Amino acid sequence: MTTYKEIKGANIETVASDPSNPTNGQIWFNTTTYVVKGNVNYGAGSWATGGDLNSARNGLGGAGIQTSALAFGGSPNTANTEKYNGTSWTEVNNLNSPRRWLGSCGASNTAALGFGGSEPTNTAKTEKWNGTNWTEVNDLNTARSNMLGGIGTSTAALGFGGYNPPNLYAITESWNGTNWTEVNDLNTARAFLTGAGTTTAGLAFGGTIPGSDPTANTELWNGTNWTEVNNLTTARGQLGGDGTQTSALAFGGYNGTAAVTLTESWNGTNWTELSDITAATSRLSGCGASNTSALVFGGGFPPKATTEEWNAGDLTTTFTDA
Repeated sequence: MTTYKEIKGANIETVASDPSNPTNGQIWFNTTTYVVKGNVNYGAGSWATGGDLNSARNGLGGAGIQTSALAFGGSPNTANTEKYNGTSWTEVNNLNSPRRWLGSCGASNTAALGFGGSEPTNTAKTEKWNGTNWTEVNDLNTARSNMLGGIGTSTAALGFGGYNPPNLYAITESWNGTNWTEVNDLNTARAFLTGAGTTTAGLAFGGTIPGSDPTANTELWNGTNWTEVNNLTTARGQLGGDGTQTSALAFGGYNGTAAVTLTESWNGTNWTELSDITAATSRLSGCGASNTSALVFGGGFPPKATTEEWNAGDLTTTFTDA
């Protein structure tokens, strides 16, 4: 039987912990877990055209996954809500309060949360979607807009950052399904940021600091505190994002000069540039379960109705040593 050394000219490397950013084809033996692992990159992924929104808009909220998404609110100031089934958008019942630049999150097109935003004055209002109707529930503690970051579900969410002139916020609030509670702040106050993950394992990235250039800052949430980690490759605000704390995607945005087409993938340690979205877009929204499957919709100036779907193979294959 041919051995790995005979094929590659070297033995499988031995490490105490997994490499933080393995290369394509790299194989190693983890002496802590006694598992052989290999990294196989099946390609950088690609964006494909999906069904258009019925109403073109930017600064909108989004929730769900690629095959079960919800789009709501946005500019021009609207309460319009649409759900996506993986092919097309259908108009459903509106938000109670028209608004734009709101925070949003949710697991599917049957359960979502929209909070904050501009009506056009900034609001602390929160609304919960049950698959049929929006219901007003308890407000944020601090009214703010400018696409404050949102992650989680309709019953366990996190809202962070935002802007209510002249105040730029690092405030983070945790939603337990009934009430918002202030928890520990972001390290860097900013607006027009986005995020990924859950209330116990989250990620915040990008954003804008008024009067300054956009930031590439990335922060990790462990359920109690935010910790600064490795930055996005390209600083930008007004971007979209989705995924988990260890498998996230950042797409589109505004770099301080123009809208961009950039897509970046997060592996838990570093960001890597992948295939661009078709058209440079900022003020957009998006959703998805990981960095391998996502949906981006709306955005632009003037507002667009376009939708794009992201698909990429699993980047890492793990197997036990035989």
